[in-house]
Amino acid sequence: MTVLELDRSQRVAKVLNMVRHFTVNERIVLAKLLLDTVVAGEAEESADWQSLGLKAFEAEWDNPGDAIYDDWRTLYGVPAG
Repeated sequence: MTVLELDRSQRVAKVLNMVRHFTVNERIVLAKLLLDTVVAGEAEESADWQSLGLKAFEAEWDNPGDAIYDDWRTLYGVPAG
């Protein structure tokens, strides 16, 4: 699929008409800046999910009911080393 095949809104069409007057370097800079806004958003969203997952894991892992397994060697009779 090429960009020309996409349905463009009037706002996008207006911006594209303006961009046609930019130099190649200006277009490249603009493209990078636009891409960064998408990639940065996805990275932040991923970090947010990872943080939530880590908090849930820590709450499940480190709780009083699970403390008996902290000394699992003694619990199961496994010698150290």
